[in-house]
Amino acid sequence: MISKVGRIFFFLTLIIVLLAVFSSDFRNVPYAIRFKPILIPISGTGSMAPSFPKGTGSTDAERSDEIVAYAEMYPYPGGILLGAKRFFAYQIKHGDIVEIKNNKTDQITKEKYGESSGFVKRVIGLPGDTVEFRDGFVYRNGSLLDEPYIAKPRSTYGGDIISECEKVVIPSEDTLVLGDNRKASLDSRYDLGLIRISDIHYVLPYENQTEYRAVWRDSSEDSDLADTPALDSKEFVRLLNDKRKEKNLSSLKPDVNLARSSKIRGEAMITSNDFSIEATKSGESLKKSLSDANYKNITFAEVYSKGYYQASELIDNLFEFPNTTKLLLSEEYQDVGVDTAIGKINGCPSQVVVVHLGGYIPPNYTKDEIDSWYKLMNQLDEVLPSWENVLNADGVDKDKVNQIISLIKDRRDAAEKIYNRMKENEYLTDEERILLQEDTNKGKQLQSLISEMIH
Repeated sequence: MISKVGRIFFFLTLIIVLLAVFSSDFRNVPYAIRFKPILIPISGTGSMAPSFPKGTGSTDAERSDEIVAYAEMYPYPGGILLGAKRFFAYQIKHGDIVEIKNNKTDQITKEKYGESSGFVKRVIGLPGDTVEFRDGFVYRNGSLLDEPYIAKPRSTYGGDIISECEKVVIPSEDTLVLGDNRKASLDSRYDLGLIRISDIHYVLPYENQTEYRAVWRDSSEDSDLADTPALDSKEFVRLLNDKRKEKNLSSLKPDVNLARSSKIRGEAMITSNDFSIEATKSGESLKKSLSDANYKNITFAEVYSKGYYQASELIDNLFEFPNTTKLLLSEEYQDVGVDTAIGKINGCPSQVVVVHLGGYIPPNYTKDEIDSWYKLMNQLDEVLPSWENVLNADGVDKDKVNQIISLIKDRRDAAEKIYNRMKENEYLTDEERILLQEDTNKGKQLQSLISEMIH
C-alpha cells in the first residue's frame, strides 16, 4: 500500500510533469523539469555543415558572430530533480547533437573569437565504446559507421589528441564528439578532447533530426572509397589557376614529368614515414625526385598535405597557410605537377598529396659581370701572340712557354663561352660552371709560370 505521504508525493510529481509538458508560459517552469525544446542559436563557423550551414563572413571571427540557424534542443539531462534524485532524465545516445560548455570551450573560443561560448557537436562515442579513425572513416566497436550527416565521405582523420589508427576506449563519464564537417571541425580529435557528459547542457536527439535529413548525403557507397585516391588532380590545377587569375597571375601549365616527380616523392614519404625536406630516411629528396622524373628547370618548390582531400578542400586547406599561399601564387613558377600516394604507415592506411612547382627565372647578370669576361677575352687575345713569338726564341724553357700558351687558350675559350651565355641572359651549363670555377686556379697557374719565366 502507498502511504498518504507517498500518494501526495506522486500527485505533486504528476502535476509538475504536466506543467512542464503543457505550460503555455514555458519560461516560468523551473529549469530542472523542462521537457519542451529551447531554441539554441547556431553560429556560422561551418563545423556542423551540412546540418547547420556555414556563414558568409570572410573570416572565422566574422562567421562565429553570424547566427545561421536555431536548433530546437532540450536541456540536458532534463527530467525532474526532487531532492538529490533526478527522474525521467534523458540518456545521451549515438548521433545526438549536443551543446557543450566547459573551461576548455571557454578558453578556445576566447582565444579564437574574442569571447567565450559553447560548442555544438555530434556524439559518436559513449562510455565503453572503442572508437578508431582509419583511412578517412570512423570505426566504432570494430564496425564502420554509416554517416549520412557528414559533409564529405571518407573525411575523418586523426588529430593532435586522437591520431590515426589509435583505438580509444571511452571512459565511463566521457563521450567523444565530432563536427559533421570533419575537415573543418575542432572537436575531440584536437584540443577539445573527450567531453565529460556533465559538460553537456543541451541535446537534440538523433530521432528528432528529421528536418535536417534533406541536406544529408546518400552514404550507401561510402565504403567503396576505401584505399582509393581522393583527389582529382586536374580539378586541383584548375582551381589553383582560378586563384592565380584572381591575382592577375599567369596560369600554371600541367607538366607530366613534374606529376611523376610528385608521385615518386609521395611514395617515398609514405614508404619511409619521412616527410622531411632533407629526406634523411628515404634519400628521395625533392631535387632527386625531379632528376628521377627527368624534369629540368631552374627553380622548383614542393607543397604536400596528408589526408583524404578532394580538390576544393585541398585548395582551401593550403591557402589557410601564408607560406604555401606565397608559393602557389608565386610568379617564379610556370609548371605544376600534382599526384597522390597511398600506402600504410606503421600499419595505418595513409595518403599524401604532393604538389611540385617548377619554373624559369632569368639570371639577370650585371653589366660589370658581363663586361669582365669580355675584357678577359681581349686581354688574353692581346698577350697570346707575344708568347707564341717567345716560343721561337733561343734559350727559353719551351715546356713552360707551351704551358703558358695552353693556359691562355683554355682561359680564352672558357671566357668566350661564359661571355656569350651571359650576354644572352642564360644560365650557365654544368660544363660552363666548371669552367668558371677552374678559371681562378688557371689564372694563378698562369701568373706563377710567367713569374718563373721572368725571373
